[in-house]
Amino acid sequence: MPCETPPGTLRRGMTRKSLILGAVLWTLVGAALLFQFRNPSADPNSGSDREKKSTPSEPVDSAEGSPADAEGGGDADGQNSVHIGFPAKTLPEFRFDECMGEKFGSEELKGKRWVASFIFTSCTQTCPTITRAVMEVHDRVAKAAPDVMFVSFSVFPQYDTPEVLAKYSEPYTKGHRERWKFLTGRQQDIYELIVKGFGQYVKENPEESRYPGVEVAHSNRVVLVNEDGIPVATFLGTVAEDMVHLRRILQGQEEFPQPGASATGGLTFSSSDGSPLGIQFQVVPGDSSGDSATEATPASPDQASETPSDRTEESKPPETDSSESDGSARLLPPGNSILTAYQAPISVDEFNADLQQRLPEWARPLPAINAGLNSLATVLLMSGWMAIRRKQKSLHRNLMISAFVTSVIFLLCYLVYHWALGKYTGEHGRKFSGEGVAAIVYQLILWPHIILAVFVPLLAVRVFMHAFAERWDDHRRLARITFPIWMFVSVTGVIIYAMLYHWPSDVTPRVTTALI
Repeated sequence: MPCETPPGTLRRGMTRKSLILGAVLWTLVGAALLFQFRNPSADPNSGSDREKKSTPSEPVDSAEGSPADAEGGGDADGQNSVHIGFPAKTLPEFRFDECMGEKFGSEELKGKRWVASFIFTSCTQTCPTITRAVMEVHDRVAKAAPDVMFVSFSVFPQYDTPEVLAKYSEPYTKGHRERWKFLTGRQQDIYELIVKGFGQYVKENPEESRYPGVEVAHSNRVVLVNEDGIPVATFLGTVAEDMVHLRRILQGQEEFPQPGASATGGLTFSSSDGSPLGIQFQVVPGDSSGDSATEATPASPDQASETPSDRTEESKPPETDSSESDGSARLLPPGNSILTAYQAPISVDEFNADLQQRLPEWARPLPAINAGLNSLATVLLMSGWMAIRRKQKSLHRNLMISAFVTSVIFLLCYLVYHWALGKYTGEHGRKFSGEGVAAIVYQLILWPHIILAVFVPLLAVRVFMHAFAERWDDHRRLARITFPIWMFVSVTGVIIYAMLYHWPSDVTPRVTTALI
């Protein structure tokens, strides 16, 4: 007589509930993959229309003299981008609102060397790069130059309240705010200081080229100020070599710059309301592909040092060149061939190195520990499966309990690591640098891993509940579903770690965020 199949059971021991659950899980996996590949915003480097048409966050930098006055590092085109030795001028007195609710200004900075930068929190262009670069210098010189102060001025104070700046600055300062201050205040006062004091450019973008993240055009330069309140050098915050140069100066590995001859007038690009003064700007249209601008003929030193009264009709404000097919323009200051605002975004390798640097020492080994825990769970699961196949029930029980405890420890370490990421970096995880087929394979592994990982603790607990209650038929049926899912999540966790942390770094960056 043929065996009768119990009601609600399909062939080979699979119940209808198991079939439905499996179908739901794989439907979710398919939906996640479909969403990922159809959503272009998943890849920040995909180059949206908005990115192609964006107005630069910082179209110009300050001309503290002619190119011959500059010393030190160079930019990508071989032009000197570190400016040292321009005429000395003491900064005017200032006092603004600090992000932690106090007042802070020149009085507190008297007798101290300090570093100034200019950013705004909603910036989508160069500000994050500049702030990360300043953070790197701030952290690296803490022991060698503990008295050096760092001050970041908001160029969009209408939005950047002290509360907004406090939230923005937390991942960068990591709670240590004694040496790094973030200031905001009345726009006119801040612009007056930036333009007439530091000699840097700042101006709100016009309405036609203004949208969230690109409200203000401002200098990318980081300014070094001596103990007498005199700016003595500027460095491009978007050029790594410049910031290394600054760090070496602060650490005493290079001579601290001395101010040049005294100057009674400011070297400024604009008045406090942003209208141009004293410098000829040159508009150089780029090609339609968005590549770098053609080098402009530098203005002469006489043009760079002319005063408002000497200014002729030929010296006009920067304008958007309509010949740009994408509606954008290239603005070049005297002596520079290409705008730093159009430099390539930070690479994946730089992002990952920066992320690792910003994490505290105790959090950095956690991904490797998590990969080790996943590997151990895989071994225990396989051993437990082999034990039950040999009818070694006690050994099977002990191995599966060990696998469960290992997975629980992994989950705790995982949560702690991502808590540290959010607190100290403001990011969600490393980025995968592979491209092409590698990127597709990575996505095919990542998303099923993330989705199925949600179900593992729920399924595992239910399996153990059946075992402890000696509901062996229910235990076996659910274990047939839970085991392959659990194994898949453990094995792919190790694979994802290997791809994120050990993938060759000499490939063209393709950004894909990983939740690991």
